Amino acid sequence: MIREEFSFCDMADYLYNNNDLLIVGPASEDERSSFFFNEWNSRGKDVLVVERVEDEKLHFRYLHNGQVIRDSCIDLCMGTPRLLHYLNVERKSVLLDMSSLDHVLIMFLTKQLVQQVVPRGFFASYIRPEQYSSQTGSVGFSLSTQVLAIEAVPSFAKRECDKQTLCAFLGFEGVRLKGVLETIHNVDRFIPVVAFPSGSPQWYNVAMWNSMDILQSECKDPYTYKCSSESIFEAVDILHRSIQPDEKVVLAPLGTRPHSMACALFACQHPHTRIIYDYAVECSHRAIGIGEIKLYHLSSFLRI
Repeated sequence: MIREEFSFCDMADYLYNNNDLLIVGPASEDERSSFFFNEWNSRGKDVLVVERVEDEKLHFRYLHNGQVIRDSCIDLCMGTPRLLHYLNVERKSVLLDMSSLDHVLIMFLTKQLVQQVVPRGFFASYIRPEQYSSQTGSVGFSLSTQVLAIEAVPSFAKRECDKQTLCAFLGFEGVRLKGVLETIHNVDRFIPVVAFPSGSPQWYNVAMWNSMDILQSECKDPYTYKCSSESIFEAVDILHRSIQPDEKVVLAPLGTRPHSMACALFACQHPHTRIIYDYAVECSHRAIGIGEIKLYHLSSFLRI
């Protein structure tokens, strides 16, 4: 697997000249959420702004040359493929901005673009914040206001098996792992993956500390994988190396957005995979500033 991960500054001119459609989430208090929208919209390029709303609906705004062409609400699962066809995505190079989208939409849209309405080219971006603002105490991060019921991610639902492997990508909130382990039954093997940000090595210790009690009580195999928090390709590689082709797998992406996308990409290649999520409600003002901007070329995953 060729690891096509770049710094945005090295690829900016190429994207400005060759990208046909940016898919982003709505702007929020987080400065990162509006970076790509402002860059693309100021150049008059096509932008699709999407947001999950109640009752499995998707609200979208489509902008062309800075003008809103369509603004509507559609069924998430049935309407999204039709919307992508309407936008002629099959003829376009698409950039998906993970920093502005929630985890569920990242995974859902990844499957749509990889398997259903396949673009000519597929890129994703992720912006690391300068710092997280919701630190509590000396080791804890409170990045979510609440977690909801643990359910399958739309289009990644599978029937529960008698013997299954659970792979959890861990973030800073250990209580979320506890909720997953209490919900998922018939776990024959548990694979924990701990994320570590390259820009802040001490955060690896934070993630380990917050999950240590759970890991010590639940992990029969003492081996814990570690993975760069911003590497999609490294996370996909870990999944391929640790999971057999015929294994029944449950993925629980509880960490970073790149790891959520990695779970979706792996599930598109591994037919016995389902993805669950606890639908965490993220804190407002959870991150401050714009740090390194990463770009991922994902066209090799497209099902052509």
